[in-house]
Amino acid sequence: MKLEEKFRGIYQQSFIGIIICNKMGKILYLNQSALKILQISKLEDIPNHNIFVSPDIAAKKELLIKEGIIEFQAPYNILKDIKERSNNSEALINWNVSVTDSGFLVQIQNITKWQKTEKIIQRSEEKFQKFFEDDLTGDFIASPDGKLIMCNPSFVEIYGFKDHDQAMKTQISDFNQDDWINLINMLRTECKIKGHQSWHRRSDGKLIHVVANLVGIFNSSGRLTQIKGYIFDDTDRKKAEEFLQASEEKYHRLFDEDLTGDFIATVDGEILECNPAFAEIYGFTNRDLASKCNISKFNSFDWPYMITRLKKEHRLQGFQSWQRRSDGMRIHIVANLVGIFNEPNELIQVKGYVFDDTDRKQAEEELTRSKHQMTEILDSIQDGFIALSHYWHFIYSNRCASEYFKVEYEDLIGQNLWETFPELKGTIYEASFRKAMETQEIQHFEVNGLHYKDHCFEFTVYPSADGISVYWRNISARKKL
Repeated sequence: MKLEEKFRGIYQQSFIGIIICNKMGKILYLNQSALKILQISKLEDIPNHNIFVSPDIAAKKELLIKEGIIEFQAPYNILKDIKERSNNSEALINWNVSVTDSGFLVQIQNITKWQKTEKIIQRSEEKFQKFFEDDLTGDFIASPDGKLIMCNPSFVEIYGFKDHDQAMKTQISDFNQDDWINLINMLRTECKIKGHQSWHRRSDGKLIHVVANLVGIFNSSGRLTQIKGYIFDDTDRKKAEEFLQASEEKYHRLFDEDLTGDFIATVDGEILECNPAFAEIYGFTNRDLASKCNISKFNSFDWPYMITRLKKEHRLQGFQSWQRRSDGMRIHIVANLVGIFNEPNELIQVKGYVFDDTDRKQAEEELTRSKHQMTEILDSIQDGFIALSHYWHFIYSNRCASEYFKVEYEDLIGQNLWETFPELKGTIYEASFRKAMETQEIQHFEVNGLHYKDHCFEFTVYPSADGISVYWRNISARKKL
């Protein structure tokens, strides 16, 4: 087979459109892919067989001669006068034109679909970015050598960086170099890895245990170019697991003597194991009776919700819930829960640590009721009352005081008195308020209203541990008498 015929066969089989031109730009040859891309049946369908008829290519001729090769994107308009090509104006083609000894070699690809896909990706980029930033899992994209390309706030927090910029200056491979090398080798053959566990050394030197799901990103040649990872810190769970494995006896002693109610349950809530404190918290006379119960029955609404969160977050901390004990007594509990997963990463058990804080919760609710009652009382009086901190911020204001200042209650709380009402500076208000704050002595003064100049008000300023309290009443009627 002649060399020319051999190369012609290669060109014909290429999925890339290939055009061969002489030095004047005249088209000498097109392969089948080029004909298909240009939507013509044969070269003779082109009225003028010259690539420089296209203004997009002609404009780049000087640069082409200088550089030897150029690549650009443009619609192909040599055939704009052909009826059957009238709809091709929307087609976008990627051009790669290079100078050869005998003329020019042109390679073309129709990238119209790629362009539309790119627009779809751009539209979803914002949605992806929001999900990426809000995800509680540490998400990242890195190169095979470990250089970070992208990471979210959870990743920054997990690895102890002070901010995102500091995190981007490091390499994830530095946290455990041997483990990273093994992961890269595994990804080249397995493409993705689920539930990989390893110990990492954070940027501040702290040792943490992480669980990672990794996905390899490959180029068209099958070469691994990037790694997309999703990690979470389960150091507490891992340390507890290793501790239990090291000493079963010590574990049972700790488990049995712990004042916190400890338990292990199935996803459905069936208790597999619990300690005496758990039995006591839920009103059972002994641990055997507690071990036969179903924890989901104590609050049938909360348990499915906790399971749903555990499947996603793997653990919950400080979860609060009102529950009904076995004897019907209502209690408030605070729980820390850890999910136990199998190899396919399915939640199979729940390990929990609960304690009864009913007394604290009831005291908190009572305090809330008391504050509400006090607010109602202060709002019901017809005189003004405010409380200011040592830094002159409004702690409280009743309705009468809000009307006096002509500012809504919500807009006063937390604001600085002197910044909100600069007109009070240098007046008897400032002198009396500051004297009460400094001397811790009660101050009295009379003054015309801030916005009601024809009314007279009597002010009393009381020092307190938190700052000062100010009480005033309208004495205009008494003054007239």
